[in-house]
Amino acid sequence: MKEENDRGSGMRTIALLKLVAESGTFTLSQLAAKSSLPASSVHRLLQPLLQAGLVERTDGQAYCAGSEFLRIASLFVRNADVGKLARPILYRLWVDWEETCSLCVYKPATHLAVVVETIQTQHPLRFVIDPFAELSLTWGSLGRAILANLPPAEAKAAMERPGLGPLSGLPQGAPEEMADVITQARAQGFAYYRNEVVDAAGVAAPVYRGDGGILGSLGITAPARRLLPDLVPAMAEAVMKAATELSALLGWRQSAP
Repeated sequence: MKEENDRGSGMRTIALLKLVAESGTFTLSQLAAKSSLPASSVHRLLQPLLQAGLVERTDGQAYCAGSEFLRIASLFVRNADVGKLARPILYRLWVDWEETCSLCVYKPATHLAVVVETIQTQHPLRFVIDPFAELSLTWGSLGRAILANLPPAEAKAAMERPGLGPLSGLPQGAPEEMADVITQARAQGFAYYRNEVVDAAGVAAPVYRGDGGILGSLGITAPARRLLPDLVPAMAEAVMKAATELSALLGWRQSAP
């Protein structure tokens, strides 16, 4: 009987930890309501979590995830295979849009993005993104989604990298043009790139780490003749939703507006 009670208590504690991770700041009564447990039971189950630093008190009667909880979460994220986590999310995006879907990770040392996961479209006419390819942050939606969310000094360093457009061979836009690109991408929550000359277009959104820093970007690329402007709003909504889902898996919590 004691073993069964211990097992039941353990399962309830696991359920509470999941709610703690999802809830941000919460009160005892809120946690009791979400867990469908009596407040007295929740109070009892919280005590060892408080002692272990997995839960902490905030102002008043509220609680939040503790520093030890966040430390463990950050260790998991550091060792996680981000590409593996992204694969099912990218696949759902690919099924819905039937275009190339990719995840890039930002590399601060080089101010470039590296493709860590990609699912190519089955259309014969396609814009191919190779796995492990390095992408400039100033060209294309995947790079610009990262660029727009970097600290100013890092964004400036990325824009100072020499180089021409990978497909067009054209030089980077003027500083004023790039400033407008960054401002727009930040304001709308996604980057949109379109170049009729090289027949390339894309929509991408930033992916964040648990600490709120930029991890990379996730997006869809396609020939411009197929990714028509009237498709962009719905595609952007899907891409932002996918990027938010992956960010949440990495421990990121979206701030309230």
